Amino acid sequence: FAAGYDITSEAAVRKMFGNFDRVIGLDRLAAIHLNDSKTPRGSRVDRHEHIGKGKIGLTAFRHIMRSRRFRKIPKVLETPKGKDMREDVMNLKTLRGLL
Repeated sequence: FAAGYDITSEAAVRKMFGNFDRVIGLDRLAAIHLNDSKTPRGSRVDRHEHIGKGKIGLTAFRHIMRSRRFRKIPKVLETPKGKDMREDVMNLKTLRGLL
């Protein structure tokens, strides 16, 4: 997203992963890191935000979480964290709510 890839709609997410498949191959996708963005698309500044609280919004995450092709691919939260990790619980709840 920070690099300029549009993932703000389901069609845009499909296009981005289609390009990924053509260039790299989805069979090589080993993990997906999940975070929203504090900065706009194309900003070249990767500042992580809580799921659904940033510039990306929930559409991209909903598509990734519901997609059969990504079901068995590990997902890693890269969102802001406090000492007690309470934020991870909040972000996981948000992601599970998209299923």
